[in-house]
Amino acid sequence: MPIQQNIDQMSFMNMLMEVQELPEKQMANSHAPNLDPEFIDPEVTTALERTKTRPRAIQDMAELLSRCVGDNHSIQISSPARMYPQTVQDSIPYVELLQLFSNDWLDITVIHWFAMYFYESHNSRSAFFNPHHIKGDSCTCTKNSEGVQEHIIDMFMFHTDKTFFLAPYLADNHWTLIIICPSTERGYIIDSISREKDQHSYLLTSVIDEAFGFPFLWDMVNCKQQKNGWECGFMVIKNMYEFVNTIQHDFPIKLWNEKGCLPQKEIDKLILELTPQFISRVFPTGQRHA
Repeated sequence: MPIQQNIDQMSFMNMLMEVQELPEKQMANSHAPNLDPEFIDPEVTTALERTKTRPRAIQDMAELLSRCVGDNHSIQISSPARMYPQTVQDSIPYVELLQLFSNDWLDITVIHWFAMYFYESHNSRSAFFNPHHIKGDSCTCTKNSEGVQEHIIDMFMFHTDKTFFLAPYLADNHWTLIIICPSTERGYIIDSISREKDQHSYLLTSVIDEAFGFPFLWDMVNCKQQKNGWECGFMVIKNMYEFVNTIQHDFPIKLWNEKGCLPQKEIDKLILELTPQFISRVFPTGQRHA
């Protein structure tokens, strides 16, 4: 069951034309990057240059985002209603958004937005832990661990109507998706670098066990693996998307059972499908800068 009707190629082209046809006076002060050298961010310039080596469709998407962002150095986002006990604000640096188009490591703020989007999946039985609250360095000492446990239990008590809890987990600059089902006392680890790992390889699993007061039965899921060092964030986006879109509705009959590495074309397809959703939600018509 789809999250919502996907923005097809025609809709994307209409969106691109809409931005391109804005009056010149609106374009003058908002097209990114700013031509005044005083305001040029060298990291943004480098990231934009890297997108020029990508397929034409990816370049077009990066250009559309650039026009929407304008001169902003970051994009403010807010969590959907009832995702967390209180509304959570986050700020995505523009340069980090550009990593979506240049085959680069993804920032926690980018992953957080996708979690916000997937949370609103129709008829979803899934809640999400805040990735800022569960990242690896938060689990390394007793004091921090207690804060992580508190967040886990707060979310569990807040979402009594949910069956699954998804944890986009960042540790040692590597993204992993961990999913727990408290009612069955089982947990699932979806890791794109899983060779020779088990549940003890992840600090978060022991923190979850401590939070609930019993040991979960942990499964290492057979999922697509990454070829290089940058794909892990894209893999977590892919796996969150697949879980909320289809797997959760047929669980546990349906689960990942994949082999091999995820090809580049599949990553590109994912970004081309999901980035228009980001643009349409974060930059509603009439609020785009260029």
